[in-house]
Amino acid sequence: MFGLFGLFGKSKQLTALEVELREAGLHPQLLQDSIKLTVLRLLPEGGKAARPDELRGAAQLLAYCILGPQDFAEATSLREKDVVERRLDAVLDHPDSLDSQIVLLALTTDNADPAVAERFEAEG
Repeated sequence: MFGLFGLFGKSKQLTALEVELREAGLHPQLLQDSIKLTVLRLLPEGGKAARPDELRGAAQLLAYCILGPQDFAEATSLREKDVVERRLDAVLDHPDSLDSQIVLLALTTDNADPAVAERFEAEG
Protein backbone atom coordinates (compact mmCIF):
# COMPACT_ATOMS: atom_id res chain seq x y z
CA MET A 1 0.00 0.00 0.00
CA PHE A 2 2.78 2.42 0.86
CA GLY A 3 5.20 1.35 -1.84
CA LEU A 4 8.65 0.12 -0.93
CA PHE A 5 9.66 2.29 2.06
CA GLY A 6 7.75 5.19 0.53
CA LEU A 7 10.01 5.28 -2.51
CA PHE A 8 7.13 4.92 -4.91
CA GLY A 9 4.69 7.17 -3.12
CA LYS A 10 1.20 6.39 -1.90
CA SER A 11 -1.00 3.79 -3.50
CA LYS A 12 -3.62 4.87 -6.01
CA GLN A 13 -6.35 3.79 -3.62
CA LEU A 14 -4.97 5.83 -0.75
CA THR A 15 -4.56 8.86 -2.99
CA ALA A 16 -8.14 8.44 -4.27
CA LEU A 17 -9.47 8.17 -0.71
CA GLU A 18 -7.59 11.34 0.25
CA VAL A 19 -9.15 13.18 -2.70
CA GLU A 20 -12.60 12.06 -1.55
CA LEU A 21 -11.89 13.10 2.03
CA ARG A 22 -10.87 16.54 0.82
CA GLU A 23 -14.08 16.76 -1.24
CA ALA A 24 -16.03 15.87 1.90
CA GLY A 25 -14.41 18.76 3.78
CA LEU A 26 -11.75 16.87 5.74
CA HIS A 27 -8.15 17.64 4.88
CA PRO A 28 -6.43 14.25 4.65
CA GLN A 29 -3.33 15.41 6.52
CA LEU A 30 -5.48 15.91 9.61
CA LEU A 31 -6.06 12.17 9.71
CA GLN A 32 -3.47 9.51 10.51
CA ASP A 33 -2.49 7.26 7.63
CA SER A 34 -3.32 4.25 9.78
CA ILE A 35 -6.96 5.34 9.90
CA LYS A 36 -7.12 5.91 6.16
CA LEU A 37 -5.50 2.53 5.53
CA THR A 38 -7.99 0.88 7.87
CA VAL A 39 -10.85 2.40 5.91
CA LEU A 40 -9.38 0.98 2.72
CA ARG A 41 -9.02 -2.44 4.37
CA LEU A 42 -12.69 -2.36 5.35
CA LEU A 43 -13.75 -1.91 1.73
CA PRO A 44 -14.40 -4.96 -0.45
CA GLU A 45 -11.16 -6.70 -1.44
CA GLY A 46 -9.22 -4.50 0.96
CA GLY A 47 -9.84 -1.45 -1.21
CA LYS A 48 -7.70 -2.82 -4.03
CA ALA A 49 -10.55 -2.62 -6.51
CA ALA A 50 -12.68 -0.02 -4.76
CA ARG A 51 -15.07 1.80 -7.03
CA PRO A 52 -15.16 5.60 -6.87
CA ASP A 53 -18.63 5.53 -5.30
CA GLU A 54 -17.40 3.18 -2.54
CA LEU A 55 -14.47 5.47 -1.78
CA ARG A 56 -16.73 8.51 -1.84
CA GLY A 57 -19.27 6.91 0.49
CA ALA A 58 -16.62 5.82 2.98
CA ALA A 59 -14.93 9.22 2.89
CA GLN A 60 -18.19 11.09 3.38
CA LEU A 61 -19.21 8.99 6.35
CA LEU A 62 -15.78 9.28 7.97
CA ALA A 63 -15.68 13.03 7.33
CA TYR A 64 -19.14 13.47 8.85
CA CYS A 65 -18.13 11.51 11.95
CA ILE A 66 -15.01 13.63 12.42
CA LEU A 67 -16.31 17.04 11.39
CA GLY A 68 -19.79 16.76 12.86
CA PRO A 69 -23.09 17.63 11.19
CA GLN A 70 -22.64 21.40 11.00
CA ASP A 71 -19.14 21.49 9.54
CA PHE A 72 -19.90 18.60 7.18
CA ALA A 73 -22.98 20.42 5.84
CA GLU A 74 -20.96 23.60 5.34
CA ALA A 75 -18.24 21.69 3.49
CA THR A 76 -20.62 19.73 1.28
CA SER A 77 -24.35 20.46 1.28
CA LEU A 78 -27.47 19.91 3.34
CA ARG A 79 -28.47 17.17 0.90
CA GLU A 80 -25.20 15.29 1.45
CA LYS A 81 -25.60 15.73 5.21
CA ASP A 82 -29.09 14.24 5.05
CA VAL A 83 -27.84 11.27 3.01
CA VAL A 84 -25.11 10.51 5.54
CA GLU A 85 -27.51 10.92 8.47
CA ARG A 86 -29.87 8.36 6.92
CA ARG A 87 -26.91 5.98 6.71
CA LEU A 88 -26.10 6.67 10.37
CA ASP A 89 -29.69 5.87 11.34
CA ALA A 90 -29.17 2.34 9.98
CA VAL A 91 -25.84 1.74 11.73
CA LEU A 92 -27.27 0.30 14.96
CA ASP A 93 -29.57 -2.03 13.04
CA HIS A 94 -26.65 -3.40 11.00
CA PRO A 95 -23.65 -3.71 13.34
CA ASP A 96 -21.57 -5.71 10.85
CA SER A 97 -21.98 -3.24 7.98
CA LEU A 98 -19.21 -1.16 6.46
CA ASP A 99 -20.89 1.99 7.78
CA SER A 100 -20.92 0.59 11.32
CA GLN A 101 -17.25 -0.26 11.09
CA ILE A 102 -16.35 3.23 9.86
CA VAL A 103 -18.33 4.86 12.67
CA LEU A 104 -16.70 2.53 15.19
CA LEU A 105 -13.28 3.43 13.78
CA ALA A 106 -13.96 7.15 14.30
CA LEU A 107 -15.27 6.54 17.81
CA THR A 108 -12.53 4.19 19.01
CA THR A 109 -9.72 6.38 17.70
CA ASP A 110 -11.17 9.40 19.53
CA ASN A 111 -11.61 11.25 16.25
CA ALA A 112 -15.40 11.52 16.36
CA ASP A 113 -17.04 14.89 16.75
CA PRO A 114 -18.64 15.21 20.21
CA ALA A 115 -22.14 15.38 18.68
CA VAL A 116 -21.56 12.11 16.82
CA ALA A 117 -20.04 10.41 19.86
CA GLU A 118 -22.94 11.54 22.01
CA ARG A 119 -25.45 10.27 19.47
CA PHE A 120 -24.00 6.78 19.63
CA GLU A 121 -23.56 6.78 23.40
CA ALA A 122 -27.25 7.66 23.79
CA GLU A 123 -28.41 5.07 21.26
CA GLY A 124 -25.94 2.30 22.12
